[in-house]
Amino acid sequence: MRQIDPGHYLRLSAFVLTVALFCSGSIRAQDTEKAKENFNLALEEQKKGDIEMAVNYYEAAIASDPGFADAYLNLGSLYFEQKSYKEAAENFKKVTEVTPDNPVGFVNYGKVLYVQKKDEEALAAFQGALKADESHIEAEKELGKLYYFRLKNYDESIKSLEKYLKSDSTDSYANFLCGMAYKKKKDNSKAVSFFGKAISADPNHFESRYNLANIYLQQERFSQAIKHFKKALNLKPKHYLTAYNLAIAVESNDPEDFDGAIAAWRKFLKIARKNPKAKKYIESTEKHIKDLEDAKVLGSE
Repeated sequence: MRQIDPGHYLRLSAFVLTVALFCSGSIRAQDTEKAKENFNLALEEQKKGDIEMAVNYYEAAIASDPGFADAYLNLGSLYFEQKSYKEAAENFKKVTEVTPDNPVGFVNYGKVLYVQKKDEEALAAFQGALKADESHIEAEKELGKLYYFRLKNYDESIKSLEKYLKSDSTDSYANFLCGMAYKKKKDNSKAVSFFGKAISADPNHFESRYNLANIYLQQERFSQAIKHFKKALNLKPKHYLTAYNLAIAVESNDPEDFDGAIAAWRKFLKIARKNPKAKKYIESTEKHIKDLEDAKVLGSE
């Protein structure tokens, strides 16, 4: 959640005070000055970790100046961190009302609506951010997530994510998600490209490694599948499905390499025995290992 930091506020405060004086005279100036004072006190308490006092000061700032967008924004962020989503939403919505040309308020409002599973309202909020500023790329990324996970509209997800990635091509998560959207559309060529970009940005991105390896396995490009399954398993040594698919790839890559296949299946079995979710695979894997051992003996005679 974006908040207003002290430096940012201090840069704005002179402008806010000048406008207040011009518009409302000395009484309004006093209110604005008090709001600014409470806002800065809230920032100090927030830095010290006293969230309750920070909330009190932000509320006092708002009481002095009901149009104080920065106070609503920071208060909403504090509520969001505390998972008080109703209160967070109320404050972010207020930001959109008092500063409708500020995309940050809309994006934060959309994020909290997303968490509350109010998907259509979240969609409207993110679109509101782009209406306020069409170059606000964070809104495109959030739209990409919303379209992918909740609305299952993979074309729109790709459209938003690709717009975002034009501004930040090194975002591993956005590249991964774009790859997943293309995978859902069965466009494996594009999916491979975006998973590769995600891995280039972050070599430790497990989900990209795993999904890329599965596409290679499906395409019978076994050596490349093995490479990425091994790296994925190094990242998550207890991920039994990675170990299972790695064993398939190893055996498929060289059906005559009984030792390699047996070793891969035994490694999977070691992981599977420690995971209740993998229980259904254990008996069949034990039988398969026995078959491979028998085949090895027969092949050596």
